[in-house]
Amino acid sequence: MISKRIKELAAMIPETKRVIDVGCDHALLDITLASKFKNTSFLATDISSNAIKESLKRVKKEKLDDRITLLVNDGLKGISLNRDDFIVISGMGTNTIIDIIEPRINEINRILIQSNRDLELLRKFMFDHGFKISDEKVIYDNHFYIFIYFERGEVNYNLEDLWLGPVIKDSNYHEYFLFLLEKYKKILPGIPDNDLKTNLNKKIDFLEDLIEKR
Repeated sequence: MISKRIKELAAMIPETKRVIDVGCDHALLDITLASKFKNTSFLATDISSNAIKESLKRVKKEKLDDRITLLVNDGLKGISLNRDDFIVISGMGTNTIIDIIEPRINEINRILIQSNRDLELLRKFMFDHGFKISDEKVIYDNHFYIFIYFERGEVNYNLEDLWLGPVIKDSNYHEYFLFLLEKYKKILPGIPDNDLKTNLNKKIDFLEDLIEKR
C-alpha cells in the first residue's frame, strides 16, 4: 500500500523526461510515477544494495524494468545530469542532503526535497545558491513532513521565509504551526541565554502572531 507521504510527494512532481530519485528505498515513488507518466524514465538510486534488490523485485513485478533503472550509488556521484532532469531527495537529514547536492549544485535546475530536520539551514543553502521555492507543502502521515520544490530563480527572502518558507507561511497549516509552537516552548527553558535562545523567542513570537491572525 502506498503511503500518504509517497502519494503527496508524487503529486508535486511534474511530467518530465527523467526523474532521478536519490535514496529511493524500495522505489515506491518511481513505481507510482511510472503509472502516471508514460513518457518519463526513472533513475532510482540508493546506497543500500539490499534496498535496490527489493526495489528490483517490485519493479519487475509491476513490469516497469524497461523504464525504471535501479542503481546502487552514493548520492549523485558519477551520474550524468541533464538540464531537464527532475531530482528528488526524500527522507534524509539536511546535512546529508547538502553533502549530496553541493558538488553538483550548478548542474541542478529543479529538485524536490523532503528533509527530516534543519529546514531553515536547507532553505538558506538553496537560496544562497540561486534557487527559489516554487511550492512547499506540509502533510501529516503519523509525523509532519515538509516537501519543498526548489527551482532556479533569484528572489529576496526575509528571516521568516527561512523559518517557515514563503509558501507555508502564507498558507493555512494551523496544526503544523501549533505543533512547532509547542515544540519550541518545550525546549526553550533548557537553552542558556544566548543568540540561539533569542532567535527561538523570535520564532515563538512569530508563530503566536501567525496563529492569532488565522
